[in-house]
Amino acid sequence: MTMCLYQRSSRTVLLAALLAPAVNLAQWDLQFDPTVQVIRQENTLDLAWAGGLNSPQTGTIDLNGDGLKDLLLFDRIGNKVVTLLRTSATGTQGYQLTRAYDDVWPFRELHDWVLLRDYNCDGKEDIFSYSQAGFSVYKNISTSAGPAFELVSFRVNSNYVSPSGAGSVANLFISQVDLPGIADMDGDGDMDILTFSLLGSYVEYHRNLSMELYGTCDSLKYEVRNKCWGFFTENFNNNSVALNTPCNFNVPNPEIGLEPGGVARSTDNEGRPKAHAGSTLTQLDLNGDGLMDLLLGDISYQNVVGLYNGGSAAQSLMTVEDTLFPSYNTSVDLPLFPATFFVDLDNDGNRDLLVSPNATSLTQNYRSMWYYRNTATDAAPYFEKQSEDLFQSRMIELGEGAYPVPFDHNGDGLMDLVVSNHGYYTPGDLYVGKMALFQNIGTATAPSFQQVTDDYMNLSTSGIGWSMYPAFGDLDGDGDKDLLIGDLQGRLHFYRNTATGAVAQFQLVLPNVTDATGAVIDVGQFATPQLEDMNNDQLLDLVIGERNGNLNLYINTGSVSAPVWTLQSETLGGVQVAEWWNVTGHAVPVIFRNTLGERELLCGSESGWLYHYVNVESNIGGTWTLADSTFLGLYDGPRSAPCLYDFTGDGELDLIVGNYRGGLSFWRSDEVQTTLENNIPRPSFLLTPNPSTDMVTIQISDAIPPSPWTLMDAVGRIVMTGRTQGQRTTLDISGISEGSYVLWLDLPTGRATERLIHAIGRK
Repeated sequence: MTMCLYQRSSRTVLLAALLAPAVNLAQWDLQFDPTVQVIRQENTLDLAWAGGLNSPQTGTIDLNGDGLKDLLLFDRIGNKVVTLLRTSATGTQGYQLTRAYDDVWPFRELHDWVLLRDYNCDGKEDIFSYSQAGFSVYKNISTSAGPAFELVSFRVNSNYVSPSGAGSVANLFISQVDLPGIADMDGDGDMDILTFSLLGSYVEYHRNLSMELYGTCDSLKYEVRNKCWGFFTENFNNNSVALNTPCNFNVPNPEIGLEPGGVARSTDNEGRPKAHAGSTLTQLDLNGDGLMDLLLGDISYQNVVGLYNGGSAAQSLMTVEDTLFPSYNTSVDLPLFPATFFVDLDNDGNRDLLVSPNATSLTQNYRSMWYYRNTATDAAPYFEKQSEDLFQSRMIELGEGAYPVPFDHNGDGLMDLVVSNHGYYTPGDLYVGKMALFQNIGTATAPSFQQVTDDYMNLSTSGIGWSMYPAFGDLDGDGDKDLLIGDLQGRLHFYRNTATGAVAQFQLVLPNVTDATGAVIDVGQFATPQLEDMNNDQLLDLVIGERNGNLNLYINTGSVSAPVWTLQSETLGGVQVAEWWNVTGHAVPVIFRNTLGERELLCGSESGWLYHYVNVESNIGGTWTLADSTFLGLYDGPRSAPCLYDFTGDGELDLIVGNYRGGLSFWRSDEVQTTLENNIPRPSFLLTPNPSTDMVTIQISDAIPPSPWTLMDAVGRIVMTGRTQGQRTTLDISGISEGSYVLWLDLPTGRATERLIHAIGRK
């Protein structure tokens, strides 16, 4: 039985853990560790613990002041910022995961959409993000001490000019569904904006007058200078556009476009412009003629439309439409609502194209980062498709939802992970729910996980459906652990462990488990069970979380070998993890014991925060005490799912957290290699290639003195030792046997020596 004590102060969270009699009590700081090895199909996932990505919006920004552009990935699902530091000069492999900037303001306050643009021409990207029916701008005021931002405007205004020439100042409208185009349209250095109008299918051009009025680009002074930029309209029967459409309601003397003749504009039955549904805009010069063209995504479709500007710098007019952009290569086919991002991903000086869904559901969720490398120039790009899962292929990526549960599936004494999900996207707007098995192939003190399968027990064909959630415990009294699976419908299914050896083998015994009255147990939706002896009678009871955010308790009134589930409470402990602004809570409970042997609760939630309850012991009929609703200050995105176990064997609990983005993060109790001081990363290192057959290179992020390294095998025996030679040191491992190894590197940090851990896979 795992025991854990939680104590919160103003600066840190300390945990003390006890795991069986052999483990001592101690206190520790829980720290994010991205280096715990995860292998999938013989590939080591260097971004394994990034937490997954579903609908990321991508921008470049120098976070650590080293002159290299890092990546800020903002996932619309859960409004979560994920940061990747560039650690090498070129290539998409040269990025390293960091959680150093999670608490940088306003990263946790951003929502719906985020675009990075340097609006004041100081060389540092600023933040444009959705606010109330418009957008906010945060100025980048970062220094050598770390990234920092200040709010310039909560809601930027624009002067809306009427056909008569009169103006009315109001918020520059951009919907929370759309993604605007923000770029220098007129070549004067300040950031102009393209956006669809509130009621209509035309694109508005809002010109920034900062240079004209003040002679500098550091202001946000907008005015509508064209209500029909490009003179095209969206087709509401599909996502093509009508070109050369008139605009009899435009501003006087519209800029970047003159009114041509053409076909009638898109209207409803009463002759009014149709309401705009949702689109994404990216303006760029697609053919090197010096004119701004446009990439357009639509809320109901999976292709990107390329519109080519056949006008002039002063008279913009879209004349050519590529409905299957880029038709000269591999067309985008990404359901649903694709958004395009023109950013330099490989640091070669030419911006590339990344395409991701702008929707928050019913879209591709594990191959949702289509990377097109620009093989030409920045001024005249040519996009060649490279992959559909950029960065995701280097992560634990399970589609939507990741719910980790510890289970030693092969009885080797090393704790494995069974991770269920909500579902993987499949064509036809359907999801397939699965469980993945990550087998621990490391040691008792150095975990290393290998993904054995993404469909444990072939449960995708079981008929249980989406959002399966496992609970393991001996329910038939034979000494091995059986399995209960909760489902989206709020029901449970019982699988007996029928194995004759160490490796678990499960057989369905009872679908739709019933209670003591014979009624099917049904807690509503999204049942998340845990087996725990709540009343100390040596029988496993059932605690079940559900969508509404509460917990249900079924007491076992049967026997060790034949449980009978009797409903005790539908509001166990008064636990409620649904926020006041949300009717759903998605409670995922983990009950553990503190150092006094008393039970406590750590509970995941819809909001993404972890809830910690005390006063649980001998109080199953009373109200538990909420000790913290933002445990550790840790936020990984919505539908958090905690997993507690001492994977590192130091006598202190480690924490793995799943989230709705379909990934995991690992928080270890002992010393970790990448701690931070004043938000500045200390030296870190990578091993490449990994796995390797003969030579492997240690690449250190910073210049340091020669430092000792030690290579150990899976049981902790020293195989090789040496010292680094500069920032790149090559090791010859051709003489060692196949298997997994751990490399320890002692790096000086200025105050103490940090011990870094990385695993080498020999193949």
